[in-house]
Amino acid sequence: MEGIVTTFEFPLIFRAIVLIAICAWASLLSHMNISNFNDGARPVFPEFMEGRMTRAEFAVVVTGMGIGWVLTGFSQWLGSGLIAVHLTLIATDCLGAWSPNKWVALIIGGIYGAICAFGTDLINQAFQALPYNFLNDLTQISSPALPVFSMFPAVAIASQFGAKNGIITGIIQAIIYMLCTIVGSVTIGSISVSLYPYTFAMLAGMICLIVYAVKNSKKTTAIEQDADTENLFTKNANRIKSNWLYLCIQGALNALGIAVLAQAYQPYILAPAVLSGNLGSFELAMVGVIIAFIPLIVSTSLATGVYQAVGLTTVMLVGALAPTWWLAPILGFIVEFIEIQLLGLLGKGLSKFPELTKCGDYIRDAMVSCISLAIVAGSFLAGNATWGAVGLMIVGGFYALNEVTGQRLPKTAVGPIAAVVVGILFNIMVGFGFVVLG
Repeated sequence: MEGIVTTFEFPLIFRAIVLIAICAWASLLSHMNISNFNDGARPVFPEFMEGRMTRAEFAVVVTGMGIGWVLTGFSQWLGSGLIAVHLTLIATDCLGAWSPNKWVALIIGGIYGAICAFGTDLINQAFQALPYNFLNDLTQISSPALPVFSMFPAVAIASQFGAKNGIITGIIQAIIYMLCTIVGSVTIGSISVSLYPYTFAMLAGMICLIVYAVKNSKKTTAIEQDADTENLFTKNANRIKSNWLYLCIQGALNALGIAVLAQAYQPYILAPAVLSGNLGSFELAMVGVIIAFIPLIVSTSLATGVYQAVGLTTVMLVGALAPTWWLAPILGFIVEFIEIQLLGLLGKGLSKFPELTKCGDYIRDAMVSCISLAIVAGSFLAGNATWGAVGLMIVGGFYALNEVTGQRLPKTAVGPIAAVVVGILFNIMVGFGFVVLG
């Protein structure tokens, strides 16, 4: 099955309007220090808000921390056909930081959204004009994504609760994966239910992960917070709550964006799910993402008073689950509002289950490890599809050199970039007549 989404239910002009609104609003909220997408940059916001940084200094830091992720978002688009939130929302973090006022933030954010929406079509046309269109070969980048990614619960368990438990979970997941592959579907009366292996393997792994986390939390002392920390958290929670309308509008836009595929969260997971006609694997992956990011998002939000641009990421799940496109923003608005009201309680609740709090870091690392491995493997497949052994050599060389030079490019970006370089070099060779197309 092709790995790149090229046909969409909603026309480009409608998706473009949605994306323009998303980027304009995200840029505005970044400028107003209400929300940002890059979790790593969020702790920098108080430095600017409290006058310890100038806007220029602040913008330089935010941009420096975000530029690599924007590049990752572009490579995700190349491999999936979907505009990734890393390409849109981290860029709008930077645009909002640089903007001198609210109106400029809105305008340049909207312009950037238009460039993302219409620029992808221009890039498609550029690929078609090449002597050899290798865009189809780039579909191979996402082909290993779901099978490898579905094993992240076992990897997380191995890291947090020991190799033995991780191996046991991995075996359980593998057995379920194989059974679903062999059986295919189950018929109950006149209803046939497809057993998608990625979905059920991830579900089994997530159940094991939660069981281990809750069980081990009983052996660990709950985390206590001193009075100063609680006062700071309360103050910042109230600041976030005071901006509820801005944030709920953002939640509505993000839910709409995912519903109409104007932008994508986890595009390497979403693209195969869209193409197969079953969003179950993506929806379950989003459950894992929500669990993984709750500790990080809650803690950084309460520590800074700046919220996540996609909230606790539940808006992405409800957007995908929404039965109609117009219902998606309504659900997104409501879910975001509930999240904001529960923010303080979530912070206190997490302190009572230390291992569940800790597992977020392990899940996140496991997800990154699995998806990075899958993308690297897919990049080798793409390089091979374009130029055989030469393509494999170039992708391998890129990856190895990036590793020994201190990972100057993110692991999730270096493989796809190398695959694109293979395609460009191959076209140059074809253009000069050194390679003859069969």
